[in-house]
Amino acid sequence: MHVKIKNRGTKMICQSKDFYIDLVESRDLNDIIEVYNSNKQFLLNHMGSDMVEYKWVIEELALMKKINFYSCKVVLKSSNKIIGIIDFKLGEETYLSLLMIHNDYKNKGFGKLIYEALEEYVKSIKSRVIRIDVVTNYDNRVFNFWIRNGFNKFKDAKLNWTGKVLPALIMKKSL
Repeated sequence: MHVKIKNRGTKMICQSKDFYIDLVESRDLNDIIEVYNSNKQFLLNHMGSDMVEYKWVIEELALMKKINFYSCKVVLKSSNKIIGIIDFKLGEETYLSLLMIHNDYKNKGFGKLIYEALEEYVKSIKSRVIRIDVVTNYDNRVFNFWIRNGFNKFKDAKLNWTGKVLPALIMKKSL
């Protein structure tokens, strides 16, 4: 896969032939809400609710920024539609907090392509490891996705996501 990477100050652009990843902007909020709300099972499992609202997304984005995570949108070039969201914190060990695809675009290979683009980007900034925490009581397909993409179980954990404690696996991939 050919991935083009540009750094513009604190703003990052990473793109492939089909999509690009860039920071979420205020004009994107309704689309970001739509991506979250298209993933009802995820929301029910992780939050105990089947939808998020504008206020919650604003608070989540502010929290992520405060703890130095990039909150990004994934935009399909052919339609200029936001098809996913991705949150990550760069470092020697890059922490991928969230990769979520709009339900209408699942099972079409976008998750793998988006992850591969992110991996190329973090390699370019000399990150040596990618970490992701995978909730274990949710969907085995998610765990299997990360295994197929080269991640290994590191240790068991408990995640507190929006006040709900969830069993999880910390998974890592050396780059």
